[in-house]
Amino acid sequence: SFIIKSIENIGDKVINYMSSLYCFLSFSILHTIHIFNYRNYSSRTFTTLINQIYYTSVTILPFFLIIAFVFGSILVGALIVIASEFSIQVQIGSVIVTFVLNELSPLFTAIFISLRSGTLIHRKLSHIDMTNEIGLISNIILPRIIAGVFSSVSLSLVFAMIMISSGYVFTFFLMGMDLHTYKYLIFDAIEVNNIIILLIKGILFGFIVTVIAIHNGLEVAKKSISSRSSVINMIVNIFLALFFIEMLSLLLIKLI
Repeated sequence: SFIIKSIENIGDKVINYMSSLYCFLSFSILHTIHIFNYRNYSSRTFTTLINQIYYTSVTILPFFLIIAFVFGSILVGALIVIASEFSIQVQIGSVIVTFVLNELSPLFTAIFISLRSGTLIHRKLSHIDMTNEIGLISNIILPRIIAGVFSSVSLSLVFAMIMISSGYVFTFFLMGMDLHTYKYLIFDAIEVNNIIILLIKGILFGFIVTVIAIHNGLEVAKKSISSRSSVINMIVNIFLALFFIEMLSLLLIKLI
């Protein structure tokens, strides 16, 4: 009986998870289609979009720059130390560029946006009036999705530039490398695919973070469930989604 109950509980959890995943994917696909439908846009939509970009990226920029410099400098410094120990100084440019552009910048930015803007979006939509579906889509949902994608891409680029710039400080003090040599190593290592990967991940991460926050917030508004537990669930779902995308991207890169 205990084994049967355990199997039933596991089955119920799997069914609930798959049902939630199906609802989320349907929600994502539906609003992706809405993004490309020009009828969903009005002057109010663009006003809301500008405000969302301002609050999502501009207002957090000073704090983001500080965090990016401190956090980025530590990691770049660690990379340079490791490169020195393994005598691969010549490849330091390629190591920094690949790590910063392909992996850390979009991932760090997505986590930062989810913890700051994602919770704000969730809180806002958990108390939203859902009777006007057209107004909800054009004036609430779409501006936030587009602003999330724009902020994710732009802040990822800013973060990458800060990390690469701070890397020179460490190469100068640890390796005695001059600025001209460092610039040559970095620019020689940057390839088009590095920029493409950063942009694709920035768009995808921004979309995923924002849509999960919106979807969870609307679920709270519809079902009147606990907002606190829903926020925790939202953050867990975002982290799982980012981890899955990261693993999938690494697998695709190896296969290519």
